[in-house]
Amino acid sequence: MRYTAVVIPDKEDGGFFAYVPAILNCFTHGETRDDALTMAQDAAAALLVSMAKHGEELPVEAPGATVHAIEVPVPAAAGVPA
Repeated sequence: MRYTAVVIPDKEDGGFFAYVPAILNCFTHGETRDDALTMAQDAAAALLVSMAKHGEELPVEAPGATVHAIEVPVPAAAGVPA
């Protein structure tokens, strides 16, 4: 099955976070983007195997789902730099 993985730089500890939005609790970390993607693939596969063993329905991404970056205004009182 094909799933979308999202990779985000880890600014605190270095490396990259990766997660698969369609699969609940499927997130991981790698030293490089490629490592993070490989780890996400392994985590997704392990979660799907576990779900199948427990008789759970395997998640399927919505047809035509896309990933977009959005701008969200944050109140100045939140203390978040612009």
